[in-house]
Amino acid sequence: MRRFTDPVAALAELREVAFDVVITDQSMPVLSGLELLAEAAVLRPGIVRVLISGFTDTPQLSQAIATSQIHSFLLKPITSRELVDAIVAATARAKM
Repeated sequence: MRRFTDPVAALAELREVAFDVVITDQSMPVLSGLELLAEAAVLRPGIVRVLISGFTDTPQLSQAIATSQIHSFLLKPITSRELVDAIVAATARAKM
């Protein structure tokens, strides 16, 4: 497991390392979470993509869910158990 506070650094690492899951917040500097996940999908098509946000009214979010650009969406606040459950479910969906 690796943590990044900079989405550009996270993408640089994704270019070098094959992670199974990427979890990101929607609101970040430089890139949004959706932008990060879209790029992650290009770099690593099989990677499980989980988005966390405090907002649900983003038009891009609805589109991303509809087109399966993300495997799971979590609305803040979330518990550790909710996060683990979402990762397990997203991983199962991604393998279908």
